[in-house]
Amino acid sequence: MTRRKLNLRRVVVKVGSSLLTTESGGLDVSRIRALSAQIAAARADGREIVLVSSGAIAAGMGRLGWQRRPTEMSDLQVAAAVGQMGLIEAYEEAFARGGLHAAHVLLTAEDMAHRTLYLNARAALRRMLERNVIPVVNENDVIATAEIRFGDNDHLAAQLANLLEADALVMLTDAPGLCRDPAGKDVVAEGKANDSSLRDFVFSKPKCGPGSGGMASKLSAAQTAARSGAHSLIVDGRIADALTRTLAGDAPGTLLTADSPRLSARKRWLACGLHVRGALTLDAGAVRALLSGKRSLLPAGVSDVRGKFARGDAVSFAGGDGKVLGYGLINYDSADARKLSGARSGEIENILGYAREDEMIHRDNLTIL
Repeated sequence: MTRRKLNLRRVVVKVGSSLLTTESGGLDVSRIRALSAQIAAARADGREIVLVSSGAIAAGMGRLGWQRRPTEMSDLQVAAAVGQMGLIEAYEEAFARGGLHAAHVLLTAEDMAHRTLYLNARAALRRMLERNVIPVVNENDVIATAEIRFGDNDHLAAQLANLLEADALVMLTDAPGLCRDPAGKDVVAEGKANDSSLRDFVFSKPKCGPGSGGMASKLSAAQTAARSGAHSLIVDGRIADALTRTLAGDAPGTLLTADSPRLSARKRWLACGLHVRGALTLDAGAVRALLSGKRSLLPAGVSDVRGKFARGDAVSFAGGDGKVLGYGLINYDSADARKLSGARSGEIENILGYAREDEMIHRDNLTIL
């Protein structure tokens, strides 16, 4: 299906486990080679490609002879550690056929939450692209725990799109795209990433494959990617030349466009790269003030404080309806924040015995979703 012509110079490509494994659970080397050849062709055409590849746990399951995806974290870590060996070996061989070097990059959500590590990751990935190297990125499943996980590679890929200010996020999957019917015959050709009505087209089905994501995850990832101005495409990766067609503007799937204002680099990090330690509930006046423009969050607007956090940690904030409005770095620890909840800035010294900042969260350290 032909769409508007997108200028796709820097692209994050995510490929799911279901596309990279055979029915017996091993790696589908032929598909890895085909995908790598399309990426090599795109690189030769002047495009910068970052590949986020699932498949390590599935590959490890195949090597270990496990028929079902384990549920215990320790077993998932074992499968990931074993599977990473075969997965990267396959990519290294496949990219070498096209005269390219591949680099193995493992990240955790904690890397994205720590400002210095976040900047280090961005600098390293940018230099790889400058050196004509294809980064093959995956979550570091061997050390990641439930508390510090991205959740799935869709979200990892979306955060990379923000990190690198990519033009597009391409999610290769085993579905024809976002569909209006459970049978998958009526594909949504184009929509806006932040259109909440698209959720109506997410149909549940029993979990039977090796992956961890789904269509709801892809919609959420598209919304995240849109914060940096990146368009998202949900593409049927079972089609042999799916990526080549996507980059040429003839994607067999769904295009979700980014129509919200592009956030600054720091605001993108605040919106996407943080491990939230606590949550604030705001009164109606504070909600209006934050939504109206560049306002800081004052203690007087906070009606409830939840969680245990230190000064400088990331917290979310929501209105009375519980809907998260944004994230920020808080100026007070959880104990002091509770004491200051609802207080005026001029009362801070009397309440705490000292005065640090007038704001609970300064406007430079918060972002609205």
